[in-house]
Amino acid sequence: MVSNGSVAIVDDEAQLVRTYELLFKKRRIPMAFTAYSGEEAVQKFRSADPRPGIVIIDHRLSDLSGIEVMREILSMEPETRIVFISGDEGVRQESLEAGAKAFMKKPTPIKEITETINSLLNA
Repeated sequence: MVSNGSVAIVDDEAQLVRTYELLFKKRRIPMAFTAYSGEEAVQKFRSADPRPGIVIIDHRLSDLSGIEVMREILSMEPETRIVFISGDEGVRQESLEAGAKAFMKKPTPIKEITETINSLLNA
């Protein structure tokens, strides 16, 4: 079951994950879970009840690519809105074609992150 009002974060940079957590807490955006690897993200998504409506996924993870994680999540819950984030502009097209609703290039300004999440929460 998808919960449209919560967000999950998948990124192997602990400091960046902490920044997202603080940002979303300040903006009163509920967090579903955080994951630091692709396998952890897939496992947490599979067992989440309700499942997050939005998942922010970094491209370069320690085990799986963000594209692989996104495909796994979308195979379980096709309505999940994926925000793909990467320092590599070259994966923009691939991520969008694979099902991402938005692409953000690292480093991403806080205003862009909050606007993107809010627009997806209200979609």
